[in-house]
Amino acid sequence: MNPPQDIPAHVAPEVVRYTDAVVKRLQALLGDELLGAYLIGSNSLGGYEAGPSDIDIIAICARPVELATKQAIARELDHRALPCPARGLEFVLYPKDTVSRPTPSPRFELNLNTGAGMGHRYTVRPEDESPHWFVIDLDIARQHGVRLAGPPASELLAPQDKRWVLDAIRTSLAWHSREEPASANNVLNACRAWRYAEEGVWCTKLAAAAWARERLEEPSLIDAALATRRGQPGPALTPEAVHALVQRVLRVVERAAS
Repeated sequence: MNPPQDIPAHVAPEVVRYTDAVVKRLQALLGDELLGAYLIGSNSLGGYEAGPSDIDIIAICARPVELATKQAIARELDHRALPCPARGLEFVLYPKDTVSRPTPSPRFELNLNTGAGMGHRYTVRPEDESPHWFVIDLDIARQHGVRLAGPPASELLAPQDKRWVLDAIRTSLAWHSREEPASANNVLNACRAWRYAEEGVWCTKLAAAAWARERLEEPSLIDAALATRRGQPGPALTPEAVHALVQRVLRVVERAAS
């Protein structure tokens, strides 16, 4: 399986080199069982920033793989074996049967986080993870995934039911509010959820912030979140202000779901 030649120009050269190495290692371990690999997240949406961004990759295999193969993939993609040029790699391997039909609980073979800027995570049990992350990622992947190997993502990934995507967004908003109530990431995630609920459009968090800024009577919260993300001085984010924005977005999500 030869890598495609249509990687968009906005994907940074260091990301192209890294993803090429990832695909080569997957091909060596999976052979013909590897059906496709796709770059998603900020890289696919054109919002990658060296420093705060991750490199997000999903791969599709023909059928479930043995535990020893999952462990071998995790070793080969570990940051210590293949240094990630970004904050970290978020990698998920799915069997074809899982992604070829819509489901509110996608069952992966391997979920791996590894990198200098993130905690290491290796999971092979889908029940150990909240499914909302994977519903959102698969919806973005089908619409915007950058092909690294195999056919276009839309040929392997089924459309997600929008009700399930909205449910996943609702869970994501709750998770961010619980885990990081006064963070810039919570604000920007809410902006992205807001735009999807209003327009059905996935975009980068920065593009979503610009979109949301035009719709707020007082955009200072957005400006503060962007300054925090960029490491610039600015007013502190307060849990109360962030909570108010999230609640506003939740009401939009509820309207969209109904």
